[in-house]
Amino acid sequence: MRQVDVTLNIFAKPYQTALSLLTLLKYSGRHIDVIYLQFEPAGSRYDAVPPYAIADYLREAGYKLDIFQPEIWLECDAVDESRLSDPKYRLAVRYEYSFEKTDKKYLFFMHNDVLIKRDIIGAMLEAAGDAFAVGQVGQCWNCPASNVELARAAGLGDAPCSPERYFDFRPAPQALRRLYELALERNFPARPYWEGWQRHYSEQAWPLPECRVNEWGCLVDVERTRPLSVPFGGILPFGAFEYCGSVTLDTSVAWFRDLSRQGLRARHFPLDKYLKHWVGSFRMTQKLHQEAELEAQQLLLKAFPDFAAWCKSKGLNMFF
Repeated sequence: MRQVDVTLNIFAKPYQTALSLLTLLKYSGRHIDVIYLQFEPAGSRYDAVPPYAIADYLREAGYKLDIFQPEIWLECDAVDESRLSDPKYRLAVRYEYSFEKTDKKYLFFMHNDVLIKRDIIGAMLEAAGDAFAVGQVGQCWNCPASNVELARAAGLGDAPCSPERYFDFRPAPQALRRLYELALERNFPARPYWEGWQRHYSEQAWPLPECRVNEWGCLVDVERTRPLSVPFGGILPFGAFEYCGSVTLDTSVAWFRDLSRQGLRARHFPLDKYLKHWVGSFRMTQKLHQEAELEAQQLLLKAFPDFAAWCKSKGLNMFF
């Protein structure tokens, strides 16, 4: 019995979306039952073709798809917690529709701009154990606790934090504040979370503000975590952004933090051997976005000629 459903949140990137899904199915298809596609109710002016072609192709090929497009677009804003009891608003949160609807123990979250290189779901299932999530833990490149010099200067010892140590690296709130002060002084690229310490980190600094399971490829135990998450429990949804001062904590940070504070552990799973993740959001880097789309188009032509031929048969000007 197939034991995993898959969820993608899609904002444009039609070629990368198609490549993400087709490479995932090529290597991990035997584990997958339903594929949930949540299309944002807004598109990209830089895309010449719509992102829906891959959904039609997969449906015609016999795959189980559940497609959802919310009426509300939250973009990258923090959620209004007072509105989460309204299903229309709550289901506009990224991935929330699939998180509430799946009947599987596990849900595999994936970005629509990755290239899968081997059976990532099978490997994560083997690694899961009793973890509430499996994936690359932490955005350590943004976190001063990963820097040995800053960690030492803040009085946190000679061993900096790391994905493998996140559960035990627990600075006092004062040490966390000092760590970020030093990062600011020494031009470390840390985000200004100190402006919003009071609510989230003034009494307990752990997990740190960059701790999360990165959603561009991760496996979540829905059976364990859904009862604790809104609307069933009090923890913010996986896809919810949350304000911390003048900026927002990233996707799944609040969810990850509050589950961790209840004693649940995530398992770090290095992704380099299993996927390539493009970086090139059209909102900030139009050139990188277009280059990534062109590369994905060429890879699709080479590796998935049946999809290209299907697009041609439907009159979709994606390849010809």
